Amino acid sequence: MAQTARLASRMESAGGRGAFQRIWEAIRHRHDGFTAALIHSDTLATMGAIQHYVNALVLGGYVERSNDRSGGAVQQGFRLIRDCGIEYPRLTAKGEPIQRDLGTEAMWRTMRLLGGEFTARDLAEMASTPDRPISAPTATIYVGQLVNAGYVVQVAKRSRRSGARYRFVVARYSGPRPPVVGRNAYVYDPNLDKVVWQEEINHDDL
Repeated sequence: MAQTARLASRMESAGGRGAFQRIWEAIRHRHDGFTAALIHSDTLATMGAIQHYVNALVLGGYVERSNDRSGGAVQQGFRLIRDCGIEYPRLTAKGEPIQRDLGTEAMWRTMRLLGGEFTARDLAEMASTPDRPISAPTATIYVGQLVNAGYVVQVAKRSRRSGARYRFVVARYSGPRPPVVGRNAYVYDPNLDKVVWQEEINHDDL
């Protein structure tokens, strides 16, 4: 049971309807005006998480502050000014996009556009940009998990001359948002809002 609880915790923090996702959905719903207290009422997320994430959204240019009043007391109000869609923006505390997530998005998009066989090194090189390099080991981990989930198939094993070769399964393309992977644990597809692969738990170890 403890291992199952840890898996659920990792899923909550890495993707799906974690705290930031619920906060973002509530902000979109109340786009014309909201306070931290209203978001807390909508989501039951902690005030600390709400204040941290809203501040990041302000710094990132997604939300702006206002001076709304509520119940006779001045409360800090906010408005949504940049709606990027259902998936919550993954930002640092300074409001900057998290590079790791941008790299995952680039790999997901590049695999689909390649249309043929590729190695993890090929994918890393083609999905990288000067300000967001992607290493071959990072691409290897991501592709390997997508193989487990059935989004990618391995068509040739690693050889002395080349790494393992893969092909994207076009029929499995579910949408523009990249699947979230937990190393050796699970793959969550935000386009489908479900876990599409999960490592089997050895109950003898529980």
